[in-house]
Amino acid sequence: MTPAQRAILTSIGVTLGDFPNTIGLAYTPPKLVMTLTQDAAGFSNPINMQDTRACFEAWCLIIKAKTSNDDLKIELDVKFELDENGITVVSYTGGKPANGHLGRFLYRILKFSEQYKWFELSPTLAVVKSDFENYLATNSFETSAPSKKPKADIANCNLESYVEYLFCDSISAQKDILDLPSGTTIDRQLPVSLFEGTKAKATGVFTGGKSAIDFWALDGDTINVYELKSDNPMVGIITEIFFYSNYVYDVFISESMNHGKGSVTHKAVEDRSYNKIDGKKKKVKGIMLSNSNRKGWHSSLGKPTRNEIEKIMNGNGMSGAIQYEFLEYQLNPLKIGGYYISK
Repeated sequence: MTPAQRAILTSIGVTLGDFPNTIGLAYTPPKLVMTLTQDAAGFSNPINMQDTRACFEAWCLIIKAKTSNDDLKIELDVKFELDENGITVVSYTGGKPANGHLGRFLYRILKFSEQYKWFELSPTLAVVKSDFENYLATNSFETSAPSKKPKADIANCNLESYVEYLFCDSISAQKDILDLPSGTTIDRQLPVSLFEGTKAKATGVFTGGKSAIDFWALDGDTINVYELKSDNPMVGIITEIFFYSNYVYDVFISESMNHGKGSVTHKAVEDRSYNKIDGKKKKVKGIMLSNSNRKGWHSSLGKPTRNEIEKIMNGNGMSGAIQYEFLEYQLNPLKIGGYYISK
């Protein structure tokens, strides 16, 4: 964090241990302007949305939760280049985004600006958002359904994949930690790709490949989606769950990408219980799940801050259709190697 950033945050009553020095800050009461690099927004050399340099939703919510200024508004901008006449050069002017990271960014600014009245877009980004909104409303889309089961080599997977298995295979963990009813459908690695028209390499709107929700469960009329961290303290957990929750609502409940426009279809395959997510569900609950011991939550996400962020996120004007929750567990080593999880 630069001294200038620290001074601005201090002026609005916010204390942070760190803040990415690549995100610009400017403050003219009552508005804080947050400026991302083009890389962070996906316009060039894109970086993942959960990266600290790109997860604008997380930083906005952390600042709103910590500020002593209740009337603070936050405006998002991107540091675009200027041409020889001093005119902003923006590479997106409508249509399918150039890459999946940009597509996800455009979707995120659309949804975040709609749902939180204290959040605004710069005039340039407002035009970009409008162009993307029109693109979503005037096209049809398809998702990528699972084609096989997730890898079952639990002995050689990374820690978070290992813990995913523990949650999905343990009835006691589902009951005691996730508070799920017995017999619920729960499964891993739900794809979050999107394609214009039909699935093809050239039609991708969002990132594909390994882009997936860690695990999910059906709880009455609600689809629970979980973003899991294990010894991996990241503020980006907030950005990930925001994107995933809105995606699941639009794809499986609204079945449209823009409030009834831009129809989206998904194939009801049996792999990973994908066919059990049907149009009878009415709500989505996005759950940010991290271990509370060892290297758990990020230093900016202490319990009081998480509680306040949860309140702010749930005041999204969606009439309860999308809600959020922070949830934690204990990650404990076994004497014989490996781990077990407990409440």
